[in-house]
Amino acid sequence: AQVCGLLIETMALSRASSLPISTLYKLVMQSQPALKTQRTEREWVRLFDRVLHAGETGSGGCGVFGKVESSGKDRADRPLEAQWFYVPEMDEDQERAALIRAMMPRPAKRSETKKYKQYYWRPVGKSTVWD
Repeated sequence: AQVCGLLIETMALSRASSLPISTLYKLVMQSQPALKTQRTEREWVRLFDRVLHAGETGSGGCGVFGKVESSGKDRADRPLEAQWFYVPEMDEDQERAALIRAMMPRPAKRSETKKYKQYYWRPVGKSTVWD
């Protein structure tokens, strides 16, 4: 329950609307440096993964966390991490949800941003003239 609260607080105070577990770990450790001594990074990441999956929408959990799966790969051809976000409407603690909604630096996640989209881009060629 305490770890779930830490993750919710971290997501709510983040400027990004969804975050991968690796970023959640870094942000939690920045805000709570004393936690670093309790477990290794790998143990924390595994614990965060379990808590997020237990609270995932649609997986039989309480639905307080949503997940955007990525089908893309990074430059090293490794799969990209899934992005997690907080769903205040599904939070059983409505008092906390109301407080978090008031603190969030952006409005709730739109339905379109809950889906993964692959963007393709082409580098811009060299140009000496700006139109």
